This record gives sequence, structure tokens and C-alpha cells, in this order.
Amino acid sequence: MISILLLTKNILVEKELQKKLQRLNYEVFCCSNMLYLMTQQTRKLPLINYFDYVILSETISENEMQQILAVLPESKTILRKLEKEPEKQIEGIDGWISETATVEELRETLCRWEKRPVSQETILSLVGNRIGEESAIQTTGTLSLSKLERRALEKLYQANGKVISRENLCDYLWKDGATKSRLAQLSILIKKLRIAFQKDGIAGETVQTSWGEGYLLTNTALEYYEQEREQERLLS
Repeated sequence: MISILLLTKNILVEKELQKKLQRLNYEVFCCSNMLYLMTQQTRKLPLINYFDYVILSETISENEMQQILAVLPESKTILRKLEKEPEKQIEGIDGWISETATVEELRETLCRWEKRPVSQETILSLVGNRIGEESAIQTTGTLSLSKLERRALEKLYQANGKVISRENLCDYLWKDGATKSRLAQLSILIKKLRIAFQKDGIAGETVQTSWGEGYLLTNTALEYYEQEREQERLLS
């Protein structure tokens, strides 16, 4: 059974959403105490690892949300509960849901954001078709990235520390403009790049968000990727 942690300041207002999620056979833990703990300390809570999804209620302020995101594992699917669709993608949030959504809409939304490990056999079976072009893992160099992630990293690298707008990145990667769907995919892709750097032991900020403008690679990331490119050149 898939588990959902619903963080809120008022568990009573979450009853309708909780009922819909349970109807879909999700295990829902609605909690306000854990919200308080997460905003009062910077260390991660081991209990978080039990949950597959984390939903942040609209009762939580933007400032509190940022505090919570700082202690949530990036491997979790994090959704924001809002009354209406946000005008722009929220950094660090995978998607959003509405309490007024039907059971069917909630089902499709959660399925869309479910994070499942992809086996090597699945990856190999996708190579050669359109999905495989974006999902197959490239093992050249140290960083383990998909082809799409590698293209995004290359584009950021070529900017040499300058900001590239989210719109330009979307157009470069997908050619169909910065639609809401593409902007959401881009946010997830950038998140995966940061995780890849972290897995390689790179501490500190690597892909920096310039609010209202776009993304850029920090000097740390630029230097590291430059070394990887040089190593790849020598081995080729």
C-alpha cells in the first residue's frame, strides 16, 4: 500500500481530501505535530522515509513550506495542496492537487507523480524508441544522467555561469515551448541534476535558481563537470 503524509495546521479541514485518498486505497497520515517539528529543527526525521508522498496543505505558509522542503528527502514526491492552480511552478514541489478534484482526477494526478525505480531491463527495452531517447541512462563520465538530463547540463555548462531562462531551456529540450507541463518537467529535471551531483559527493549548491529568471551552474558544478568532460575526452 502506498503511504501519504498530509502535513497541515488543521486536520479537520483535510477530512474530505483524506476520504478521497483512502477511497483510492492510499494509507493517509494527517498530522500537524510533525509539521511543527519540521519547522523547528533542521535535521531530517526518520519517520519521513516511511511515506511515498508528502502533501503540504494550503494552511502552511510559503515561509513554512521552505523550511519543510529543507528537511524533506528529495527522493519523495512532494505535492502542494492549493485551491487553484499556481501561476508558476513552485521550486522544490513536484506538482499540486486540489481538494475539489474528483476521485478520478486525484487518481490520475498521483499516478503521474509516482516515483518508481526503473530496472536495467526496462531501461534497455526502451532504448531505440522515443521514450528511450529521454530515459536511457548514460554512464559516460562520472555523473549518472539520462540523455535529457545530460543535454540540460550541457546547455547550462555552455552558458558558463550565466542564467538561462526556463523558457529557453524548455524550448531547447523539447522544441514545443514553455507550456505548464514542460515547465513542471523542467523543475523535476533540475532537481534530478542536483541529486546526481550530490550522489557524486559534491557538497553545496550546484544548479542555482535565479528567481524569476532561470537557472545557472555554480562555479563548483562548472569545475566538476569540466573535469568530467576532460576525463571523458582522455578516455575516448
